Amino acid sequence: MFSSFHELKKMYRYDARRKTFHIDIRLDYYRDLYNEWDYSPLHRRDMDMDLLEYIEECSGEIPLKYRIQINFYLPKKVKNTEIEEKNITGMKNFFSYTLNKQLRERRRMFHSSLVYGLTGSALLIGAFLLQSFLKNDSAAVLISEGLFIGGWVLFWELFSFVFFKIQHVNREIRNDRRVLEARIVYHYI
Repeated sequence: MFSSFHELKKMYRYDARRKTFHIDIRLDYYRDLYNEWDYSPLHRRDMDMDLLEYIEECSGEIPLKYRIQINFYLPKKVKNTEIEEKNITGMKNFFSYTLNKQLRERRRMFHSSLVYGLTGSALLIGAFLLQSFLKNDSAAVLISEGLFIGGWVLFWELFSFVFFKIQHVNREIRNDRRVLEARIVYHYI
């Protein structure tokens, strides 16, 4: 992450009027956008993983309060507006898919957190009740200690989801949403 806006503007072009940073990518052919082994129709193809990683890293370096524009530079001889439109649709579909995948992951994490919280609470309550009703029974003490440990382990998982993992997923969701909303422009040189 860059420490200042000035440093960021050295690395990426900035359009002050639109408050947009530009991610510039030079390609030789349209097919360079996609996985070389994927022969699906353009609107359903998987993006090239190196290109995807580059776009996500660039977007991650730019603070979320700024919009981004993705510029593809290709040779004039390959210009084809029909393929260009299909590529834009295909990229939007791909980023929409990744965003929906992240949203499902966040829902799964919330569901798991709820299960961990309820199960952990039940174990702790059970341990407390078992310990208070059967004070001198060594088997009850052993079982209640196991329930206490299980309850606290589940609460630790709950806290790790809430304070660490979900924040990371939320950041990825915001970044994916911004990439999905990014303007994609083709330039021919």
